[in-house]
This record gives sequence, C-alpha cells and structure tokens, in this order.
Amino acid sequence: MLEEPQLNGRIASVINKLTNSAGWQAREELRGALRGPKTKPDVLITREDGPPIVLETEYPPAATVTDDCMKSIGRELEPAVAGAAGTVSSVIAIRATEELHECATGDDAQWMLESGHEIEYAVYQGDEREQIRFPQSGYIKGDIRDLVDFIRPAAEPQDAINRATEIFENGIADAAILIQGNARHTGIGEAIGTELRQQWPAYPDQPPTTKAELEQEKADQNAREQTAKMTAAMLINALAFQQNLAGFSAEVEVDGCKETRTIKSLAQVREATGGLHPDDVIAEWDNILSINYWPIFHIAKKLLLLIPPTIAARLLDRMAQTANAIQDAIKQNDVAGTVFQRLIADRQTLATYYTRPESTTLAAYLAVPDDLDWADSETLKNYRIADYACGSGGLVLAAYQRARELHRNHGGNPDAVHGYMMENSLTACDIMPAAVHLTSSLLSSVAPRERYTGTRNVLYPFGGTGEYDGKGKPVVNVGSLDLLDINTTKHQAVLPLNEQMVLGATQERRAIEVEMSPLSQSLVIMNPPFTTPTNHAADHAKPGNPAFAAFNTTLEEQKVMAETVRRLARGTISDGNAGLGSNFSQIAHNMVKPGGHIALVLPLSAALGGIWDGEQEWSWQKLRRLLSDGYNDIVVISIAQSRDVDSSFSADTNLAEVVIIARRLEHGERPCRQGYFVNLYHRPADKLAAQETARSIRKAIAQLNQLDDGIEIQIGGEIVGAVRLENAPRRSSWTTTRVANIGLVNTAKCLVDGQLYLPQRSQPIAMPMASIGKIGSIGPLARDISEAGRGPFETKKGANAGTEWPMLWSRDSSTQRQMATLPDTSGTVRKGESEAAVELWNKASHLHFNITFRFNSNPTAAAYTEKRTLGGRAWPNLQIGSSEMEKAVCVWLNGTLGLLGYWIISNRVQSGRGTVSITTLPTVPALDVTRLDAERLKAAVQIYDDLCNEQMLPANEAWRDPVRQELDRRLITEVLGLDDDAVEQLGILRQQWCREPTVSGTKRTGPDG
Repeated sequence: MLEEPQLNGRIASVINKLTNSAGWQAREELRGALRGPKTKPDVLITREDGPPIVLETEYPPAATVTDDCMKSIGRELEPAVAGAAGTVSSVIAIRATEELHECATGDDAQWMLESGHEIEYAVYQGDEREQIRFPQSGYIKGDIRDLVDFIRPAAEPQDAINRATEIFENGIADAAILIQGNARHTGIGEAIGTELRQQWPAYPDQPPTTKAELEQEKADQNAREQTAKMTAAMLINALAFQQNLAGFSAEVEVDGCKETRTIKSLAQVREATGGLHPDDVIAEWDNILSINYWPIFHIAKKLLLLIPPTIAARLLDRMAQTANAIQDAIKQNDVAGTVFQRLIADRQTLATYYTRPESTTLAAYLAVPDDLDWADSETLKNYRIADYACGSGGLVLAAYQRARELHRNHGGNPDAVHGYMMENSLTACDIMPAAVHLTSSLLSSVAPRERYTGTRNVLYPFGGTGEYDGKGKPVVNVGSLDLLDINTTKHQAVLPLNEQMVLGATQERRAIEVEMSPLSQSLVIMNPPFTTPTNHAADHAKPGNPAFAAFNTTLEEQKVMAETVRRLARGTISDGNAGLGSNFSQIAHNMVKPGGHIALVLPLSAALGGIWDGEQEWSWQKLRRLLSDGYNDIVVISIAQSRDVDSSFSADTNLAEVVIIARRLEHGERPCRQGYFVNLYHRPADKLAAQETARSIRKAIAQLNQLDDGIEIQIGGEIVGAVRLENAPRRSSWTTTRVANIGLVNTAKCLVDGQLYLPQRSQPIAMPMASIGKIGSIGPLARDISEAGRGPFETKKGANAGTEWPMLWSRDSSTQRQMATLPDTSGTVRKGESEAAVELWNKASHLHFNITFRFNSNPTAAAYTEKRTLGGRAWPNLQIGSSEMEKAVCVWLNGTLGLLGYWIISNRVQSGRGTVSITTLPTVPALDVTRLDAERLKAAVQIYDDLCNEQMLPANEAWRDPVRQELDRRLITEVLGLDDDAVEQLGILRQQWCREPTVSGTKRTGPDG
C-alpha cells in the first residue's frame, strides 16, 4: 500500500516534469513552509508567474480534505523555508483513487499518473473570512495534465484582478481629467485625436445656449473624454509593461558596435532627477525600443511627446502609481484588455464588442485541438492563429495561451519559440491603433523577455484617403475586408510602414510585406463586427451606412466603401442583410487551411436567421450551407437565459450570441452534415469555469455517437448544460440553440416527424402531421397588397360589416385575445387596379398566422375571421381546403402542441419572441387536417365554435390558462382519441415549454415567477 506522503512526492515529481519550463517548483511535505499552526502542506507549488498554491491530498473517502484546505487558505509562506514569499489564496483538494493506494511502490504510482490515470480535484479560494469552492459540489475528474491546466486559472487571485481593474479605470479617469483640463489652450487634443484616429471635436467659440447646441456640446465633450481616456490607458499600459521588463538586459548594435542595454524600472528612472520627467521616461522608452517592443512603446512615446512637459510630468507621477498597482495583475489576466475595449472609439458604429475573458477561454479550449503532437516544438511553431478583427486581442491571446499550455504539458518550452510565433504564426488585424497596440502588448506579455524582430499585428487602413480616382470617386480603404476576395493574383497585403502602422518590433523604417495567403491558418478565431449596412438601430436618425461610418467618413466615401465590399464579396456568403458578421465569416473560410478550425462569436441569428426560399439563399443561411458542405466537427454553443444580455458571450452587447466552431474538411474528406448543439444554462462565471466547461463539453461530445442523442454537461456535481448530436441541415435553420430543456427539443422535433413523445410514456404516439405548405397555401405578402408603388390597394385603419375589402393587418394584444378575430383595416382599390385586386382577393381566407409571435404577450399563434379577409403584415393568410379545416388548424396552432411546433421552427433571437418569415411559414408543423375523418374534423370545429370567443392568456402563461387547457383536453381526447392520462402528460409538457427562457423572457409570468 502506498502511503499518502509517498503519493504526494510522486504528484510533485510529475508536476515538476510538466512545468519545468514554466518556473514552477512543487515540493511535498515541506515542514515549516506556512506560518501558523498547520505548517506542512501536502504539496506546495511556488511559481515565478503567480502566487503560491497548495495541494491537499487524501485517499477515499477523503473525509478531512476540506478541513485541511480551509486551514491553508490565507496563510503566508515562510520565506526562509519556502524560498519565496506570498499568501496562499487557492488550495486544491485532491481525492486520489484506491488504485493509487494499492500501488506497491512510488514508481508504480508515478507511472500511473504519467500514463493518464485520473484523480478527482476541486479548488477552495479566498481568505480566512470568505471561501469559494469550485465546483460547488462534487469533484472534477481528470489526469495530472488536466490538474496542471486547472491549477493555472485556479491560482489567479480574482479579487486582486478585480481590484486592479478598478484601480486601472480610476487611474485612467484621473489622468484624462488632467489631459482635458489642459487641452483647450494647448491644442494637444486635436493632435492626440489624429494620432489615435479618434475624435477631438473643436471647442465652441461661444458658450452653447440652445437645446441643440447644448446636446451637441455634450456629445463633443463625451468624445473628448473618451479620447483622453484612451491616451491615458495607453500610457499607463506602457508604464506597467516597463515595470514588468525592469532588469531585463539584451545586447544591441549601436553604430556598428554591440553593447548591452538594461531596462530600468520607474523607480530607477525617478532616481536621476527626483521625479518622472518626460524626457527621462522617453529616453528610457528609446532604450527599450532599441531592444524590442516597438508595437507597445512607439505609439505611447508619440502620445507623450504631444503633451507639454510640465503637464506630462504631473501626468507621469499619477500614472506611475497606477502602473505600479496593476503590473502584477496584468501578468495574471486581461486587465488591460477589459478596460481598453471599453474605451475604443466608434464601438457602436463598428459594433466592436469586448469578448469576455471567460468566453475567449471557452472558445479557445474547444477550438485548439489537443490531439496534435504537442511535444514537438515544430507543431507549436506551425500552429498559425489569426484574428482579422482583433479588438483587444483577447481571442488570439487565449488561443495562443492554450497552444502554449499544450506544448508545455507535453514537456516543451513554449518561451523558446515565442519570438518565432510573434514573427510568423500569430496574425492580428484591426483598424484601430489602440486595438493593435493592446494586442501587441498582450501577446508580448506572454513571454515579455523573449525578443522578436517583427510581428503580424497589422493596422489596416480604413476609410477615405483624401484622394480621388480618375472618375472623381474618393479613394477608400476597407480594412481587412480586402481579404474577402481570394480570386486574385494579389495573395498578400503589401503595407508600407508609416508612423501609425504597428507592424515591426524595431525602429527599422522600410516597407514591410505581411503575407495574407489564403488557406494558411490553423485557427481563425474572431468576434467580428455585427454592423449591418441598413439603418434600423437606435441611431436610425444618422445618415449613411453604419457599417462604414467610423472615423468620420463622408457619405460619398461610405457609398464607395460599400460598393468596394460588394465587389470583393461577389460569389461569397457575404450578405448585406447579415452585416459585417457574414463578411468576416467568409474571411475566416478564405484563410483557414484544410483540417484547420474556425471559431466565431456571432449573433444567434447565425443559427436561426436567414432562409432558403426554394430558389436562393438569404442572409445567415449562406453561412450554414457553407459549414454544412465544407466542415465537420461542428459545435454550436448558446446560452439558455431569459435576458438577451445574459445569453451573450460579449461584454456589452444586448444580443443573444452563439459560438460556432468547426473543422474545415481535408482534401477528399466528405461532409457528415451533423453538429453538436451545446446549450449552457449560464455563461461561465470566470476563466476557470470556462476552461472546465470546455473540458466537460469535450467529454460529453465524445460519448455521443448516435444521431439525435443528447447528454448533460456536468462539472463535478453541477449540471451546467446539455449537448445534442443532430443534423446540421444546409438549407434550414439550426433550431437547437438557446434551449434549456434538451428533452423538449427531442419532443418537438419528433412531433414534426409525426411521433408524439409524452412524459411518463415509453412509446411514442403516431400523429398525422404535415407542414403548413403541404396542406395549404400562403397568402400574399403585405407589400404586394399595399405599398407605395406596389399593390392594388390603399389601406386605412378600421373596418366594419360593410367593408368591401376587409383586412387583418396589425397586431393588438389588447383586443386579439381569442381565436375569433375581427378585421382591423379597410382596403380601397387604386385606380386601374380592379383586376389585380380581385386576383389578390382570391387568396383571402378565414385563417391567419401570427408571424411575429410575442410568446409573453400575444395569446394566439393563429386567428380566424368569420368573413374571408386579406392578411397583412402581422397576419398573413393561410388557405387550407375549407373553412372547417381552417378552424381545425386554428385550434391546433393555439394548443400546446401547436405552440411547441411553432417555437421549435421559429427564430428566437429576441427573448420572449419567436418569428417566422413568409418563406419559412410553409415549414411550420401542424396537424394534417386533410387526413382527419369527418367525425374528428367535426370535433375540431366544435372545439373552435365553443371556445373561439373565450379570452386566453399570453402563450407563456398556458400553464395556468383554463381556456388553453380546456382546448388541449378536448383536442387530445375528442380529436386525437387519447385517454385522460395523455391529458395529464400533456400538462407536464405544457409546464416544460412555459419554463423555457425564450418563452417567458424577462416577464415573471412563467411557472417559476
């Protein structure tokens, strides 16, 4: 039997082997290492790149391991014994296995650990006053490499990171006030704005007096504040980076001679004059630039030079305090990224949303494959990662860190190839100087003392150049959207290095060619801009094209930019209705190599929006077809929360989003047209939760091998979501997204196929089902009825029994609360349009379909008008055989099963709402009333006649709606011929549907309040 101290020694030995290049030191049974009563941790890990961490190990049942962990939290190291200082804020509880206990020797145990034998573990974090356990219950199961991966984020002191973020923001705000206070009379604001491609509006000659003038000055002041804050952020970031480099020495060539340069700390710079004079700081930054780090310090130096020396000296004193306070946290996490992205100008115009660190971790862990030969440094060097809309750089950083971890966990030293990776393997592009500066900072900080001679961090030109072509049109640039077109002999971007382009790492002034070869990247990972060229957002009053309105481009320039993108995108999936998201999705496809992966954060519409109209693809349907035809291992991740913002992976968008990961087919490989649809119950709370969520998703996926099978995703004792393997159709939406109850999806999809699975029944019930398009026809589009320049009718509100051309046009939840509905609009035939009017009238019907259904406010999915009526924008016509059949379909669509069928086929992008377009309406499932015998059809008609004037509650309140429940009872027993047990079972299904987050949304009217 192997005693616990012996096992601790073997665990420490294996960890040391795996982390040899990371500067970790794991030691077992180190007596006196901790100050206080319990001085001997089972395993103590001290690290160069972070705080210490303790492991407490026990064999099953591990009854006292929790108490042991609690005793170590908040304890300080004894430097004389531990060889390092620090406070323990994270303790890992390890529950070893009986198999390890039964080992005859330590060598046997070490062999098992190195061979992938799994142990169980959890982390306790905090201090003596407050502790947090992850997972909240149970243990995570993994091998020793998984444990090392777990330790890295588990050891990050989250409270310290949060404090540093707050300090950084406060320091920026203070410095920005000083910059603004001195800008009006020095002219530095306009100069800074030009340098950063950001606004610094001119000050008014006279104080504003009118409301319009006051509003304009308020907007201008916000723009000045934002630019001042960005300036302060870049300067503080450079100062903090300098602190992390302090003491580093390197040999440089000066005038043909080699000499050693050492980087000074801020304190050492201060010693020379007793303060931080800008000349001394700039001299030290020149010293740093002679060694390396051109992308980080060059633009910071230029900004500092724009500020008058007396003001700069005061600024530097304040900013140095902030830099000192945040430097340790910046090593640990994306503190700078969090703050920078909040400050980037034109964010709403560009729709550049900050990707949360937990979201970047989730995407990276799922997208970077772990089955490559990561022990070989060539594997890492050849693993090329790109983000062509990098923003703060969080995604490319997370992917790079994951690849580095995999190499290190297999015995490699990723720092040894960091310079090569920076020069050749990491591509990050943006149109914002601040974004490229930050991305360069983040990537450099991974191994800050490793030198490189250039980067692939590209500041793409965007907007007008100020020049005109031979036809009088403005010459424009469209940023990395240039990469839309790969059907050209120009397979690389040749970009002359000007003073703003952040490409090189040295001061060498030359044109630099950065190859942008198609089919070259191992992973393209992006959270691209979502902006559409239409103007339907809150800024609808602004003229122009929002997709190209950044940087004060003129309307003429925006028009030419849009024309340029349309030309570049010809023949691709790029679609104006889907916006820039589809443009960058095409770029990802252009650039990823066969066998490589794409990982995209996109609006939920990418899975649910867009259509195939029988002849042509529209909007996001083009992306789904591309993925279905050209990719395998498709994983679609969404979050099933009631609020759209809580279903987002970005930090400050109110849009529900998905993460789509897929592997491009190898040459000769056939598509399987299947996907793994992951529905999380909550967004991971932090990087540790995200990492373990990704691991759990991978484990769950590995267990799915049967189409339409689903499995829960579990971390320790907590269920965090579910995943389902199903078809990823090339010409329809991917509906298993943002769903809390994966079993409900199976019920809904089986119902569409004619099999009703009720709770508490083992066998399905055969149902006569058909799509609406198979049993009837869809009426005319609203625009074909009445629209300027089209349609034979003029319309006006109001209708009565004497109306010649009645219409049901608008939705009104206050009056349309029952199945029987009155027309609300009158039509008048335009002169000369009588024949067209009669032709349209022949498509009128009694039955109307609610194509934009607010589940949490609209009661009816379908309505019936006693007189034939033309359907309008909200209520298109459905013609089905006879008025009796139309009544029967109206009953079906307003019952629980009809609501379930509507819900599964609808676009649920907005919380509490489902939409069905005219072109997808024919696919809505319904009871095939054409196959009902006379008696059952009569029963359905009788249900309508008895209940048609009864007011129903909004659909999400079906769980407590007596009218809907009576409709269900009679439909089940009188039309479908099922027993009373089926009525009760349908009640369970009704409750399940009403509990879906996308059904009740944010309203507290669902079963759970």
